[in-house]
Amino acid sequence: MENTLKVLAGILAGFFAILFVIATVLAFALYNIEQSAFDADLYKQALIEEKVYQRLHELTAHELAIAAQRSNNSVLSVFRNLSEEEWRGFVLKLLPPEQLRILAEDAVTQVMAYLNGESDSAVLSLASLKSYLQSPAGVNVIYEMLKAQPDCTLEQLSAMALGQQALTLCNPPDTFLVIDLRPIIDAQIKATVSLIPEQVTLISANSAKPRDLRNLENLRLVMHLSPLLPMLCLLVITALVVRSFRDWLNWWGYPLLFAGFISMSLSALSRPLAAGVFQIFIAPALPEALPIEIVDVFKDLTATIVHNALQPTLLVAGIMALIGLIMVAIAFLLRKRIQKSPAYKS
Repeated sequence: MENTLKVLAGILAGFFAILFVIATVLAFALYNIEQSAFDADLYKQALIEEKVYQRLHELTAHELAIAAQRSNNSVLSVFRNLSEEEWRGFVLKLLPPEQLRILAEDAVTQVMAYLNGESDSAVLSLASLKSYLQSPAGVNVIYEMLKAQPDCTLEQLSAMALGQQALTLCNPPDTFLVIDLRPIIDAQIKATVSLIPEQVTLISANSAKPRDLRNLENLRLVMHLSPLLPMLCLLVITALVVRSFRDWLNWWGYPLLFAGFISMSLSALSRPLAAGVFQIFIAPALPEALPIEIVDVFKDLTATIVHNALQPTLLVAGIMALIGLIMVAIAFLLRKRIQKSPAYKS
């Protein structure tokens, strides 16, 4: 009966040792994600590392071309005849990287503030963009967009000179019937830009927010407390089979070694693993019309965010693996010493 109980205790201890390894790997990931994923700096740093502000003009040009084609009443409808290739050329001047960085970082900050319960909505300010577009540099860029279009007709020029028509997508001359059109066009450009709203609501305040945030808080609490499960597994193992110092070294050392090594390996390989997961599961769900270059931007950005979020795991997992290795080595030396002792031979 006693031997049966020992065998059963050993089997249960083995089960909890395996559970410890699995739980530790998951706890490392969940705990570090909870600590990092709701920090706006994580995303801002990833945007910089992947040079998204330099690459984003492709995405912006594509979306603007689509929006201009579909829009009827907005400012973009004025430029519906621009091709996507023409948009690419102008977006770099129209939305330079520094302006995109201001918008992106503001959007990230607003969304993270909402998710952290610091704000009841997420609002993106377009004030800096409007200010730039209404500046001489911004007006010149829009003027260049007009210059890239077919020449204005006589009717368009007459309406423009008399102030009877809003900004028209055509190439105007500098003068028409001795009338200097540039000040008129500048005023029309600024009037058109003024139609851009001061801010855009990314996440609106609604009645479902308290419930959504409460669910998110509960999830974050579970992620934060996830390291307790591996600790519980070790306590159960100790109660089941640890009866000596060497038992403790073996039953703790091997799980610590394997858990640390697996966690360290996954953390080191997190970038290609995240990119692979994105390519297999997320990329197919994206719109087919989305250019492959833009999909690559999303994939690289996701991989960098996951990699940076899990980097603290690398050091802690390495220390855990080292401790486990030392414990296993000491247990091995103790066994050799016991085997060589006269009492053991006799």
